[in-house]
Amino acid sequence: MVKLDLHNRSTTDIVVLCFTGLVCAVLVLITVGIVVAKLLHPEADFSKAGEAINNMLSTIVGALVGFISGRIYGKREQQNGETK
Repeated sequence: MVKLDLHNRSTTDIVVLCFTGLVCAVLVLITVGIVVAKLLHPEADFSKAGEAINNMLSTIVGALVGFISGRIYGKREQQNGETK
């Protein structure tokens, strides 16, 4: 079993973990829904749904990468400011 050890994490880490978990859950549910709909209605066109999932995933991953790199950049600036 995975121990998250949330009481030793910063609030930002907890927010990122919750956001990532929520995104994963929603994307899995949407993907399962599309697969079930495709099985029930094979004649329907679901290419727009797949494209929407891809765009959503790209946007969310980009936002998380930007957020984490911003935190690293800010921490580095703070450490460089303390050493001067």
